[in-house]
Amino acid sequence: MRELAERFIGKDVYINLLDGRADGVIKEVTGNGIVLENKNGVQVVNLDYVVKLREYPYNKKGKRSTITDM
Repeated sequence: MRELAERFIGKDVYINLLDGRADGVIKEVTGNGIVLENKNGVQVVNLDYVVKLREYPYNKKGKRSTITDM
């Protein structure tokens, strides 16, 4: 998962975790964690708990569009 997460460095991502969600711009991928930065500050996510990692979709106006999970 680390190699896959490194592809998203600098991109705004949405991460599904085992027990929740996280979103923000990936600043760094180290060891077994991802450093995310969003409007609330910086957070670290353990890669062991990542289920899905995807780039945030944007609408025509350049704003985040809503994500519907299946």
